Amino acid sequence: MGLKYIEQVKSVVLLLLILLSFTLTFSIWTYTPVIQTNEAAIVDISIAEKKSLEEIIKPYRMIISQENVLKGSFANRPIDFVINKMKTWEIQTVELASNKVSTDQINDFIKAPNRASFFFTADVPIEILGNILNFADRNFPEVYVNRLIVDWNNESPDSLTLYFVSTSQQKIYSATAENADKLAFAERILEQADTMQVYNEIVKDNKLSLYVSSVPENILSYNYSIKEVETDKFKDALFNNPSLVRSNPVSMSEQQFTDDSALMNMNFTYKSLNYVHPASENENPGNPVDLIQNSLNFVNEHNGWTDDYRYSRMNTANRQINYQLYFAGLPVFSKDTLTEISQYWGIDRVYRYYRPFYTLDVAIPLGTREVAMTSGQAIYDFLSTTTDVNTSSIDDIVIGYYLSRVDDQSLFNLEPSWYYLESGSWVRVSPDLLGGAKFGLE
Repeated sequence: MGLKYIEQVKSVVLLLLILLSFTLTFSIWTYTPVIQTNEAAIVDISIAEKKSLEEIIKPYRMIISQENVLKGSFANRPIDFVINKMKTWEIQTVELASNKVSTDQINDFIKAPNRASFFFTADVPIEILGNILNFADRNFPEVYVNRLIVDWNNESPDSLTLYFVSTSQQKIYSATAENADKLAFAERILEQADTMQVYNEIVKDNKLSLYVSSVPENILSYNYSIKEVETDKFKDALFNNPSLVRSNPVSMSEQQFTDDSALMNMNFTYKSLNYVHPASENENPGNPVDLIQNSLNFVNEHNGWTDDYRYSRMNTANRQINYQLYFAGLPVFSKDTLTEISQYWGIDRVYRYYRPFYTLDVAIPLGTREVAMTSGQAIYDFLSTTTDVNTSSIDDIVIGYYLSRVDDQSLFNLEPSWYYLESGSWVRVSPDLLGGAKFGLE
């Protein structure tokens, strides 16, 4: 009896061990470890939006030359229409057409009939244009252009000629654009010209001509309540470890953020951000193509294009590149707030980043009104006869928006104004509305 009882106990124990083994094996197969996540480490640094090259490298003016008449526009619609058409063409080898051309030759080139000329505010490496347009041959000359001209005078029905003009290097390059329906293009571009203003050419001795509107026009003025981007968005975007960043008030209107390698200063009155990473400073000249591409990528990394900013200036000696704020196709200038994004590039990264931290893009205008703007020709005549401005030193005349603070800290006005370019700086010409025909300088 005892022996039989022991055998039964053994059988039960064995069965229990087998069941335990199955249970442990199943547990191992189905086990999912609980991973502790640090929610604070997941940082959203999407400030606004990304941009493409063609959105930041944009001409600010188009001149269409016909027989004995020039038509001009700064509006986005006609300019974008032609640029979009150009992207469908297959551009052949870029070759040197004229070396050491004079300013008179460049002027003649622009006003020759059946041509559309696009003006850029700063020199653009032709290699950068190669990333916007469709080039069959990507062996580009090392040239920086600020005029792009489309010519539909040739005899071929399926091709046009493109001219790339460098006024600083005094060179003209050309290329044939294939896969282009020339007749359809000419017809459509002349339709665009019908909606554009008549422009005058102001010829200056041994200087590039000025191109100005010949008749007055009405431009909208806007009131906006500007929206500021949250400070922490930029802190999280620019510092390697935001959790280690220290914050210190500098004054009633300034806040400073620092870690062991960088500093960011926020000016709430001027609505500007100034970020510096001292260890990356580089005194060697920069490469223009790299400056444009790196600066675009850098802002895209934190979706930092808060409004319509366009490439406007470059200084390769100190590795600086600037982007100007535009609104409704017009550049925006201000004394009350910052309207440019500036980058200084160091060793493999940005050394200094100076920019606004507000946006107009998501704002709704609180009010609009039409402003009667005199013609560009009248502005030039006024400057040349009524002021002590040396008109031979004027490099351009454009309409821009003057962004100024109204009574409330957050309320701003966008007022259309005439500006002239002198020695690399834009100077505002503000009308004296009391007489209607008087003008005053600011």
